[in-house]
This record gives sequence, C-alpha cells and structure tokens, in this order.
Amino acid sequence: IGNRSSRRTQRSWRMTAKMKLRSQLHLLTGFMAGFVLAFVLLLYVYDVSRVTPCWSSTSTMTTATTARIEDGPPPRILCMVLTCPENVQSLARSVYETWGQRCSRLIFASSEDYEPLGVVGVVEPTGGGYEDLWNKTREGFRHVWEHYAGDYDWFLKADDDTYVVMENLQHLLRGFDPNTPVFFGYKMSRYNVLLHFE
Repeated sequence: IGNRSSRRTQRSWRMTAKMKLRSQLHLLTGFMAGFVLAFVLLLYVYDVSRVTPCWSSTSTMTTATTARIEDGPPPRILCMVLTCPENVQSLARSVYETWGQRCSRLIFASSEDYEPLGVVGVVEPTGGGYEDLWNKTREGFRHVWEHYAGDYDWFLKADDDTYVVMENLQHLLRGFDPNTPVFFGYKMSRYNVLLHFE
C-alpha cells in the first residue's frame, strides 16, 4: 500500500510539474508573440520601412555618369526661403549666416523687403501670414522665375526654420540632368496622417 501511495504521489508530482512547465511555456510564447506583433505594428504605424524608394542606392551607374559626378562643376542652386517680418532678425538671419551661405544664391520671400539679408516682398504686408502660405510660395516662385529662370540649375524652396546640408544636396543633384523635370521626396504616413516631404 505504501508503494502504491508513493507511485501516485510521484505521478501527481510529475503531472503538476508538466502542467507548470506547460503554463510557463504558454506564458513565454504569449510574451514573444506580443513582442513581435507590437514591433511589427510600430514599424507599420511609424513608417520606419518605406515601401519603395524613388531610386536605389545600389543602382549601377555608367562610367560617364560617375565621371560627370566627380569632375563636373557643382550644380547651381538658388535657395528661396520663406520668412516673415517677425522672423527676419532671428530665423532668417540664422539661415543667412549658416547653410544659406553655401547656396549659389539665397533669396528670402516675405511680405516686406529687407535689403541687408536680401529679403524680397512678394505679397502684400497683410498677406504674409501662415494662413496665406500658398500665396507667398506661389509669388516667391513667380519672382524667382521672372528674375533668375535661366541662371540656375536647381531651385530649392525652404522655410526659415529649415536646415539644409548643401554639400549633400549638391552631391545628390550632380547625378541628375537639370533639364529633366524631377521631383524629390516621398509620401510619409505617420500618426495616421499623410504628409508629403520634399
């Protein structure tokens, strides 16, 4: 009788140990599955992996193209930066003293002229607010086209709170023909809002 009792206890002990092990494995599997799903969801929501780049960095270039990129003169880039009178002495001046110096030409488009920085009034003094941004952008491009259309290879539109590494931009643009229309940018989806970046 003692022997049977001891076997039952051992069986009971083994079954309990198996059940504990099984429940621990289920718990561990659940944690792992949750982690993987959360990671995939974050990748999707925050758009970490863009679907298709505009061009592949591994694409092959011909020898002629490579030689043109390395030996040719840097592309002439006119930078048009949108600003407003309140930002001329702060943000616009920062652009003027930093990356704007490396543009082939730097023009600020605003609602008032300011000669020392090359700020050009392209809209009425009452029409330079954020709500009228498209009008300022359009009129800035009109001014650039009327005065500088044939003098530069590329035209960059930026805001006064933007920073551009001009050397990288020049290096990128060396591989493209300025006479061929091209748009650089991608559609980014984050926080369930669609944005367009250039």
